[in-house]
Amino acid sequence: MSSHCIHCGSSSYGSCSKNKLHKVHEHHEDEHKCVYCGSSSYGSCSKSPFEVHKHGHGGNKCVWCGSTSSGSCSKSPSGKHEKD
Repeated sequence: MSSHCIHCGSSSYGSCSKNKLHKVHEHHEDEHKCVYCGSSSYGSCSKSPFEVHKHGHGGNKCVWCGSTSSGSCSKSPSGKHEKD
């Protein structure tokens, strides 16, 4: 199953003219992949407006680091784990 940008429906990653906020494609369907680039990694992401990978929601895991814990998260822009 391929994922699609929530703003324009494209299966590509990179620049998106329809995303008025971040200007990049966002694919939120897969908890195992970064919404901005499709990588399965966590950490630095050149396509992310936050400069870190952010995964899709699911599995009760933090979208920024993959942890199932609560509390502080060094990879999250808010400083806290963010789950679905």
